[in-house]
Amino acid sequence: MFKINLIFFYFFLFISNIFFSQNDSGEILYGQSLEKMYGDTTSIENSDLKKILIERFKEKQNALSPDKSFYSLKFKDNKSIFERFNLMNNDGSSKITKELAKGTYFINVTDKSIYHEGNFLGNNLIIYHQKPSYDEWQIKNERKMIRGYNCIKAETIRRNEIGVESKVTAWFSTDINLNFGPKNYFGLPGLIIELHEFGNIYYVRKINFKNVKLEEVDPEDKRIISYEEYKNKANASIKF
Repeated sequence: MFKINLIFFYFFLFISNIFFSQNDSGEILYGQSLEKMYGDTTSIENSDLKKILIERFKEKQNALSPDKSFYSLKFKDNKSIFERFNLMNNDGSSKITKELAKGTYFINVTDKSIYHEGNFLGNNLIIYHQKPSYDEWQIKNERKMIRGYNCIKAETIRRNEIGVESKVTAWFSTDINLNFGPKNYFGLPGLIIELHEFGNIYYVRKINFKNVKLEEVDPEDKRIISYEEYKNKANASIKF
C-alpha cells in the first residue's frame, strides 16, 4: 500500500512540475489593427497634403484589415522576445510589412533592460535600453471585456528619440499571471491583452503555454549601442 501511495505521489509531482513549468513559458500571438487616423487633419489647410494623408491612412487600414497574427511573443521565466512573422514575399505582404512594428525586442522584466535589434538609420543595430523609454504605468479604475478576458486600463507617457511625448494605453488581464506585452511594453500585474499606440492597436489572438527556447543577445556583439548613443545619432541626422 505504501509503495502504491509513493508511486502516486511521484506521478503527481511529475505532472505538477510539467504544468507549472509550462505556465512559465509559451508563445502569445498578436494581431494589429488601426484605431483611428493618428493626428488631426482638420487643421491642415493644404488640401493636397490632407488628401495624401487620408489616402495613406486608408492604404494602411486595408493592409491591416485581416484579423490574423502578425507577431509572436515568446516568453520563459522572466524574459521574452517579441518579433513579427516573416510574411510571404508578394505585393500584398510587402504593403503589410511596411505597416508593422520593426525589429525584434529582447526583454528582461527583472532588471527592466531591453535590446531592440533592427535596421536603424540605415544600419543593422542592437539598441540597448537600460530601462523603458516610458513612465511608470498608471492603473485606471476602468474595466472591460476584450476577446473574452476581463481587462483593466493602464496608461503611460512615452518619449521617442527626439523627445516627442505621446500617451500609450494598455488593457491588461490579471487572469493571466504574466507581466509581458507587445513591443517593449511590460511590467503590469497581468498580460497586456490590447495596446493602443500611435493609432495602432496590438491585440492578443492566441495564448499557448508550452516549452520554448529563447535566443539570447550576446553582450559582446559589436552592433550594440546604448539608447543615448542612438538618440544622439538620430538627432544629428535631422536636417533643418
